[in-house]
Amino acid sequence: SLHVDGHPNPLAEGVATYHFGSTSGVTSTVGERLAGLVQREIVARTGMRDCKTHGKVWDLLRLTRMPAVRVEVGYLTSPADRQRLVDPRFRELVIESIMAAVQRMYFPVDSDVPTGSIDVSKLRALAGTA
Repeated sequence: SLHVDGHPNPLAEGVATYHFGSTSGVTSTVGERLAGLVQREIVARTGMRDCKTHGKVWDLLRLTRMPAVRVEVGYLTSPADRQRLVDPRFRELVIESIMAAVQRMYFPVDSDVPTGSIDVSKLRALAGTA
């Protein structure tokens, strides 16, 4: 789930990714892994401030029967983030980051590749022909 945030302080900026997790230690380990992959790919490809991953018990994350993450892709109240968000090339980078993270999710751990190194252009081409 992709969202943009807002804050009274215009200096608040950056990307954060959320997965199902509670303060009592109950968590979706797969969701937590996906959140980490998404967060690292977006930060590596866009240079946005890393606001880290966080566990939450929001319905969107808690009630799904599959790995789920919520990505806050910047703050509309931040001049820097707003400038990025209105740029279609930036939004394409976010899409590519998420595609790469999902692809990495299914790599065997010993076959994983460095963050930011997957070229998703072939996947995008296939998606365009489907």
